[in-house]
Amino acid sequence: MRHGVLCLNALIVLLASLVFLVAPSALAEGEDPSPSGRDDQKEAPPVEGHKEVPVPPPSVPVRRSDQPTASRAVVMRGLHESIQVNVDSLNNNIVGDAANEPSIAIDPNNPDNIVIGWRQFDSITSSFRQAGYAYSHDGGLTWTFPGVLEPGQFRSDPVLSADSLGNFFYYSLSTTTSAEMFISRDSGLTWEGPIGAFGGDKTWMTIDITGGIGNDNVYALWNSQFTCCAPGTDFTRSIDGGQTYEGPFVMPQHPKWGTLDVGPDGELFVTGATLDGGSHLVLRSSNARDPLQTPVFELARNIDLGGTTSSSGTPNPGGLLGQVWVAVDRSSSATRGNVYVLGSVNPPGSDPLDVHVIRSTDGGQTWSSPTRVNDDRSGSAYQWFGSMSVAPDGRIDVVWNDTREDASAENSELYYSYSTDAGLTWSAGLPVSPSFNSLLGHPQQNKIGDYYHMISDADGAAVAYSATFNGEQDVYFLRVGDCNANGAHDSLDVANMTSTDCNENGVPDECEPDCNGNDIADGCDIDSGTSDDCNDNQIPDECDVSSGASQDCNNDGLLDECDVSDDLETDQGWTVGAPDDTATTGVWERVDPVGTSAQPEDDHTPAPGVFCFVTGQGVPGGSAGDNDIDGGKTTLFSPVLDVSGLLDPHIGYWRWYSNDTGASPNEDVFMIDISDDGGETWTNVETVGPTGSEASGGWFFHLFRVEDLVTPTANVVLRFVAADEGSGSLVEAAIDDLVITDCQECLFDPDCDDGVFCNGIEACLEGSCQSGTAPDCADGDACTVDSCDPVLDACTNIAPPVPSEPANLLMSMSSETVADLTWDVEPDAESYDLYRGARQDASDLACFQTGLTTNFTSDDGLVPAPNEALFHAVAGLNCSGESPLGQERVAADPCP
Repeated sequence: MRHGVLCLNALIVLLASLVFLVAPSALAEGEDPSPSGRDDQKEAPPVEGHKEVPVPPPSVPVRRSDQPTASRAVVMRGLHESIQVNVDSLNNNIVGDAANEPSIAIDPNNPDNIVIGWRQFDSITSSFRQAGYAYSHDGGLTWTFPGVLEPGQFRSDPVLSADSLGNFFYYSLSTTTSAEMFISRDSGLTWEGPIGAFGGDKTWMTIDITGGIGNDNVYALWNSQFTCCAPGTDFTRSIDGGQTYEGPFVMPQHPKWGTLDVGPDGELFVTGATLDGGSHLVLRSSNARDPLQTPVFELARNIDLGGTTSSSGTPNPGGLLGQVWVAVDRSSSATRGNVYVLGSVNPPGSDPLDVHVIRSTDGGQTWSSPTRVNDDRSGSAYQWFGSMSVAPDGRIDVVWNDTREDASAENSELYYSYSTDAGLTWSAGLPVSPSFNSLLGHPQQNKIGDYYHMISDADGAAVAYSATFNGEQDVYFLRVGDCNANGAHDSLDVANMTSTDCNENGVPDECEPDCNGNDIADGCDIDSGTSDDCNDNQIPDECDVSSGASQDCNNDGLLDECDVSDDLETDQGWTVGAPDDTATTGVWERVDPVGTSAQPEDDHTPAPGVFCFVTGQGVPGGSAGDNDIDGGKTTLFSPVLDVSGLLDPHIGYWRWYSNDTGASPNEDVFMIDISDDGGETWTNVETVGPTGSEASGGWFFHLFRVEDLVTPTANVVLRFVAADEGSGSLVEAAIDDLVITDCQECLFDPDCDDGVFCNGIEACLEGSCQSGTAPDCADGDACTVDSCDPVLDACTNIAPPVPSEPANLLMSMSSETVADLTWDVEPDAESYDLYRGARQDASDLACFQTGLTTNFTSDDGLVPAPNEALFHAVAGLNCSGESPLGQERVAADPCP
């Protein structure tokens, strides 16, 4: 215990639980891209692809001041707050407009200064758009949206960047084949321009801020199919701070839908899709940085991203599903100079879209195999608008929209993942926004833009994205990478063990879902075996049941969809073909499926299972139309099922049906029927299609009660009929994992008891299990916390620990006679006792104040004479006892 003395002419304060005072004398103190988003269209990739079509302004201009407003959306996912950017002066949402396709720039000298630009539609009744923008001078907490850069001028494809001086650049398309630059030298308040900067459709831009000979060079590219100038030109450079632009130049092989980035030594990298959309390119220029040389791209490589860049997919029907990103590591770490290319690509098989990344460690000469960033299990979701940036320490940050929670692919959530090992491994995907419907609020064009944009820093990344939380398209600013909002990137929390990461997935446990409320991340419940996950959806089975997503009707501890009776790994008597079948291709067969965009790549049975019934085996590398159903219908019959001995039989199956592609989509149905007399008569179980979320691929489970349809007999048969009866849609169906279960839950009480002590003993009542009564764990001691421990399977009665000695007892003088005392909050203390004495050895400490509920108080009693001392000590109390007073001191007069 340290202590001090109060004299009349000096003040000494020590950080201790006992302070002494010296009496003081003084105190100081619209586009229309060609469809190419599905595998069935890969044989005819887009020729032009993305194309802006300028439209005239409305005859009567829409004034923002005349538009209605409403409260902006307050958007939270965990501790992630998305802040709406396109708001009026009162921070309200502007009703009836649309804002999409955002791009972000941050002042490298003052990261509080941020500008976001977007396509501004003043009314969704028109496709006329302008160059919207907003600025923030407080790191994105608040935003000012003054209007548009050039009122009345059509503008699109905005892209923003900042130079080394903190000047902001806004590159924008004004026609299909012309783009201009605007420059702000006062953090977005005012703008110069427009400055002619060549260009064409689907522009992008970057600025060299490496400090080398190319410092503040501006580089821009566009699609050579819509160039401003001589045929094939698609690149320009400015070496005078954006005032004039050279060229334009012709890049090798003409990448489109791509981006640019600058390496640590000023080398320029460019990526994009090939003009036919079937592959990808990366280019490098080592001399573009030199203002005395004409830019030459000495390296041009075809690269494999593991899929094609797509447009026209379900979540964004009229737009790209993401552009191609290149980012270079400019850190001082071992990964300095690594080049990364990322995109949302359509991989082979039925999975419509994944986020893939590849890496080069030799300046773009050679490239790694693609790595999948998203970690969804279904393989049927869209991971679209994938975007990437690299942090100053070499960490790679990625965000994307993800439809994994919505089979219809209309609703997306923004996800985030990072890599600290040069893209070899990735943290688990973490949802950082609520769900939103990307099909809402389209401004006379069927899209929500073509891209998002992000910039990384040491603590995370700033993201500009568009979403429909207000029921319309708006632009939002979001910080990612610090899921627990403690000021440090999640990777540092995990590496420094300031957060636990029980499943080693890179996400602090406190940020992971905990659906069963046991203070353990769901993934760790599953990994440790505390919870089962028989359907492999990364949700504990008990949460599937409690949420209503699944059932366990026979109370056997397995979800109904996991109670498989026939996994089709062997043929137990299934029959293909009915007398009136007419299909010429796509006839039912039991195979290990080869997937297409319409047909599953894998069966439903968990590994090592591989077999299921599909309507025609695909061909490796083939299109969706290979061996799909043509010419009529094809029928599959189950074996005879004896359910006569079950009390309440239910039958289920996993099915796949795709009917939403081809020349005439959504015209056919998939029918499932049941017979109780061996196939003499039939009753319909369900009809899937012709439209809906379950008619566009993906495995779905259906369970039905037999007695609701037919009599449970020993001669039950199922019939599965898929057909292409219309004008030529691509129809595929599949069946796997037949379930037969008895939903009569119980006969006797032991049938219901789950053996869990904390929820009591369950009982059987009229065939149904009744919940037990939880044990009363109260011990009558008011000091203990009484609970039932599910791990120990026992009651626990835990008293809080005796408080530790409060630290940092400090004194200040608010007057010549009043001493103000403060000390650190002791977390285990419910109140505090304050003691006072006059002896240096503190042997006369006596109770001065008792039962204080704050960590501060004042002593306005006797002030010691000159050269005399007054000592104080503080103790913390709770029901378990009182903390020590330091150095084994004991109060001469304890508090009552």
